[in-house]
Amino acid sequence: MSEELQKLIPLSELAPKGSSSSAAVKVAFWTLGCRLNQYDTEGLKTAMNSRFLMEVVPWKEKAHVYVLNSCTVTHKADQECRRLARQAKRRHPESKVVVAGCYAQTQPEALSNISEIDAVIGNANKDDVEQWLPQVLGQDHPLLAVDDFQVHPVFDSPVIDSFTGRSRAFVKIQDGCNLRCTYCLIWQARGPGRSRTQEDIFLQLQALVDNGYSETILAGIHLGGYGRDLSPRLPLVDLLRNILQRFPQLRIRLSSIHPNEVSEELLDLYRQHENMRPHLHISLQSGSSTVLKRMKRPYGSDRAWEALKQVSAANPEFGIGADIIVGFPGETDEEFEETRRMVEDLPFSYLHVFRFSPRPGTPAAEMKPQISPQVITHRSEVLRQLAARKKEEFEKKFIGSVREVVIEADGGRDGFKNATTDNYLSVLVEGDFPAGTLAQVEITCVSEGSLIGKIKQILNENQGE
Repeated sequence: MSEELQKLIPLSELAPKGSSSSAAVKVAFWTLGCRLNQYDTEGLKTAMNSRFLMEVVPWKEKAHVYVLNSCTVTHKADQECRRLARQAKRRHPESKVVVAGCYAQTQPEALSNISEIDAVIGNANKDDVEQWLPQVLGQDHPLLAVDDFQVHPVFDSPVIDSFTGRSRAFVKIQDGCNLRCTYCLIWQARGPGRSRTQEDIFLQLQALVDNGYSETILAGIHLGGYGRDLSPRLPLVDLLRNILQRFPQLRIRLSSIHPNEVSEELLDLYRQHENMRPHLHISLQSGSSTVLKRMKRPYGSDRAWEALKQVSAANPEFGIGADIIVGFPGETDEEFEETRRMVEDLPFSYLHVFRFSPRPGTPAAEMKPQISPQVITHRSEVLRQLAARKKEEFEKKFIGSVREVVIEADGGRDGFKNATTDNYLSVLVEGDFPAGTLAQVEITCVSEGSLIGKIKQILNENQGE
């Protein structure tokens, strides 16, 4: 047995903070999926660390517990979760493997039948670490803790003050969804839409600012629906206005919104406040009104065209991204062409192209006809090639310009770091700067498919890691 294995305490010795025990439980985390999942993982770490003697270790190191915070947007996400769970158990058979999150919430029985998985913890239960963590460590039989969401759940999340390995912090301000799009399981996985109070958001942002973060990404499952469940109601635009007034030094980015939620009032904030990052990610899904109707999206293609033109008119340097689903049931050549034409004609700077993945229990999984994998592959490739060209054209516009960036991490080339501009360009910058450094960078050229930049000015000296 290795020296590291010998150092591990028995699983039964989990100790609450403040107890006489000095032994820490080693926990490794892996996050699949969206920014909300990444925030939730940090929340789990915070909750565990506040209650128990715990040491967070890298995923591939020896741990008592491996926690997989899962995603179930696609079959691929499900498969990756199962692969990682089995891999962890094979590597360390005596450890406990926990699958939490969206996949756990929607398909608990399927996961509990996998022998390598010791516990399945749903989204409605995963924050209650005082209940499930001791049970996981203290019993030999698998634990299944997956309850239904309450009819009117209240937003609940711990305040975190850091983001492991991240130079920009995600802040969850909204969770759940009431839309029930025909292809989507997220309303089941995340429960009804609910919003974080402004007071709690301020506390969360202050904790991050105090810890040196200069940029935050406000995230939600249905971000544009923020505030509709609060009393009194607080629209997203009003929240943003209040954040900008309260934290004038903090750069703000939105995770994603729907086309019908792009308003002149929102765009006015971008025009009036430099700290609103000129970048929007649009949850578009299709450029065809008939496909959007089958998806049960709350807008048509005309509104999407209008919204994207509004964004570009507000600032031609705006970075505009979108999600597109290819091969939705019944998608004809003509409907796909409507999507392709929208991507061709509008000023997108990047796309996330997803192959339609039928999710069990959704209306779309039963719709006919299902599109053949060969057709989906071809259409995906058409859009990806088009998106690559649009991205390259957008990037080249900024050679010779100076943009504000946040330094991210090593850039994969000796002596370079990755950086993200205000309008969401990826730039390699030469030098050894801490992650989280805010700087002005001159974009000088393209090299081997990457933008190269030169630091002109550091804007937050001694901040970062």
